[in-house]
Formats: sequence, structure tokens, C-alpha cells
Amino acid sequence: MSLSYIDKQHPNTQIPKKGTRKRPLSPEQKQENKIISGIRITVEHAIAGIKRLGCMTQILRNRRPFIDDTFLLLSAGLWNFHLRTA
Repeated sequence: MSLSYIDKQHPNTQIPKKGTRKRPLSPEQKQENKIISGIRITVEHAIAGIKRLGCMTQILRNRRPFIDDTFLLLSAGLWNFHLRTA
């Protein structure tokens, strides 16, 4: 079986299996897909929480070096603070 583009670029990526009418998923494959989707939901919620600050969703026009990294660290820190206080 040849490796896909994602497997070559990101070897730790887990992609859910896809079933068809002719070849439905086995119970083991369905369980694996549930585990993968649970991880994906957690990651997507974290990304959405970081984007709540607003500076991560807008186009950055500032040319100062490392300002984008500073905004990301600030957004992630505020989101983690929100999670701990909630």
C-alpha cells in the first residue's frame, strides 16, 4: 500500500477509515474512528478557543518580528486561563 501525501508529510497523523455500501466498516474500525474523532474534537475546540481573542482571526498587518508568535502565545495563555477558571 502506498503512502498518501499526508502520511509522507506528517507520519503521526491518524486518518479515520471510510466505509462504503459494498465494504462496511468492521466494529474494530468503528471503534478506532470513535477514538480518532474524540481526539479531533478536543483539538478543534482548543483551536476555536484560541480564535476567540480575535487577533488570531484577523489579518496581521504589523511587520514587527515575532509579533504573530506573541499573539498566538497570548491567545493560548488566555484560553488556558479560561479553562482553569471555568
